[in-house]
Amino acid sequence: MFRSIERTIISKDWITLLFLVSFCILVLVRFVFRKQFSLFLSFLFTNKYENQFVSKQDDLVNWFSALLFLVQVTSFSIFIYVAVTFFYPSLRTAPFLFVKIITFTTFFIIIKYIFEKIIAVILDLESYVNTYNFHKLTTRNLFGILLIPINLLLVYNLDGHKIVFFSIIVTFFLYNLIGLFFLLKNYQKLIISKLFYFILYLCALEIAPYLVIYKFLIK
Repeated sequence: MFRSIERTIISKDWITLLFLVSFCILVLVRFVFRKQFSLFLSFLFTNKYENQFVSKQDDLVNWFSALLFLVQVTSFSIFIYVAVTFFYPSLRTAPFLFVKIITFTTFFIIIKYIFEKIIAVILDLESYVNTYNFHKLTTRNLFGILLIPINLLLVYNLDGHKIVFFSIIVTFFLYNLIGLFFLLKNYQKLIISKLFYFILYLCALEIAPYLVIYKFLIK
């Protein structure tokens, strides 16, 4: 006798909508900020984008960076959602799981940015931190775009494997290290003059928060 097996089918329509919104935002940015977007895409290979726009970044809050930030947060949240539901299948039916993930990701980045601004003022590093945040935001916005096709494969075409998720995570950290290397190379004189504060800044705001999250997750 054949035995019936109950199969839970999770609708992916809402993820499709998120991909569609992300593509629409990219098209809008490409149309409105044509020159800036072209230079932005070559950020890791040339200094033209940074040289032209970093001096104009009195604040990171502008339409160009804000729209790309939305794409970044959406891409990261989709990847985290897919990874979480892969390693913990029971959470696939958890109510509002993605909403919780994207809310936490957004608030984590914003609150971290506010603390960075406060500490930068206290340590008299505001000019440097603005440049660093511009570089970091640009690097991660670009990675958010590169993550879109990977998310498409993970959501629709691939069954997923641990090695895939770990490879993407390792790639993300290597990608950020490469971006940090170019930052150090371009601003080595400034960093050397503020070396102690730079190390303190990295430990307090670039390493400690992620260690806290990791400790929280493994518990």
